[in-house]
Amino acid sequence: MALYRRLPVFAQHAATTWVGWRLGRRRFNYEFRGLLAASREREFWSSHRVTAFRDERLRTFVSAAATVPYYRELFAQHGMAREDVRTLADLQRLPVLDKRTVQQAVSRLTASLAAGRRLVRRTSGSTGSGLRFPATWRAEREQYAVWWRYRLAHGIGLATPCLYLGGREVVPARQQRPPFWRHNRAGRQVLFSAYHLNARTAPAYLAQMRRSGAPWLHGYPSMVALLASYALQLGQRLPLRWVTLAAENLLPNQRDVVRRAFGVAPVEHYGLSEGVAGISECPRGRLHVDEDFAAVEFLPLGESRFRVVGTNLSNPAFPLLRYDTGDIATITGSTCDCGRPGRVVDALDGRQEDYVLTRSGARLGRLDHIFKDMTNIREAQIKQSTPGRMTVAVVRGHAYGAEDERRLREATRVRVGDEMAVDIAYVEALPRTAAGKLRLVVSSLPAGTIDHAPRHPTDLLASPDEDGQR
Repeated sequence: MALYRRLPVFAQHAATTWVGWRLGRRRFNYEFRGLLAASREREFWSSHRVTAFRDERLRTFVSAAATVPYYRELFAQHGMAREDVRTLADLQRLPVLDKRTVQQAVSRLTASLAAGRRLVRRTSGSTGSGLRFPATWRAEREQYAVWWRYRLAHGIGLATPCLYLGGREVVPARQQRPPFWRHNRAGRQVLFSAYHLNARTAPAYLAQMRRSGAPWLHGYPSMVALLASYALQLGQRLPLRWVTLAAENLLPNQRDVVRRAFGVAPVEHYGLSEGVAGISECPRGRLHVDEDFAAVEFLPLGESRFRVVGTNLSNPAFPLLRYDTGDIATITGSTCDCGRPGRVVDALDGRQEDYVLTRSGARLGRLDHIFKDMTNIREAQIKQSTPGRMTVAVVRGHAYGAEDERRLREATRVRVGDEMAVDIAYVEALPRTAAGKLRLVVSSLPAGTIDHAPRHPTDLLASPDEDGQR
């Protein structure tokens, strides 16, 4: 990335296309197409049939998982044998696995597979603590097959051109003029920087999106909703057929502003790099558990709210049994008549973040990417009470040191640029919400809170000289 940031813009377009070509070759080969065809064949199975299929996969997966050191010890401690797990209910004899435990036991959770069959995946999740773990190429392809199954159900094709507005660093933070996007021609994508979007730059974003002619916008709810609010203010509507949202939970006011701005209802999807759960929105607008992909449990918290706990069934390189995602689902027992078998989830509460405000008035969201490689950070939270200054509160892991702080400062600078003063505060613990969640970004500024997402074209962030207030 240090080299990429120094390249001229035309070379960054070429580099982005080259990376897109490499990823396409790895992810969307003949094996992916076979997995996609198989997942689509299961799309309308009966609930009984898909449950039997899931439990059969679970038995096979647990049998292999029981050979890694961590689970050999865990099964012995609980007086269990691998043959004791026949259904999802049988897993409840094992304790729930939290992210901190996984961070401390990566080597003992890693299976002995040929190095050529692996890749390294990364996640920061909703707690701000990094995790790197091995995955097989097949696991990655299966996950993309399930994701594409839901997209195909909505009419989005594998070759459909896409506008992407998410957390990837595609434009250096120091850049002040358009283009705030880079082309991945191999993947038929235009990748837009989420970190340069503000009232001043929004017209350039919308103009480029219109010029591209792409009918599909995909990104993070907080950023897509922000773009939608600017579109409403400017009286512009993009010729979109689909808006798909992922990586954060979608709030009702965000859904409304996207629908009003772009004329289409956004489609929601829930997935994790760890592959322990998948929940997809069907064409009837209901969220269904992808039962054939992962073994998902909902542990009751009261008042129709449940903790989302999952077991991955596709990645034998790093088996996770009963992994606590840190997210919460609302389930009332409602059903759907679309014909898909998965349990119906009413709403998801996870990855909920406020914005931070730069000195120029830009609202930055989805800052968990700062922590993707920070494996020595146990937890982190970004707090802001003054525009242009933020505090990163850090709960240090046992191996955290001066080099980790240097890398944290550099990663933060890359994401927020030079218009933000950054303080680091070390704490013993971070406060939780009433639901037990850790909010990664917490703002005390009215214009920074995520619940203040614009509802009306005039309900927007004021200019920077008004000190960040509406």
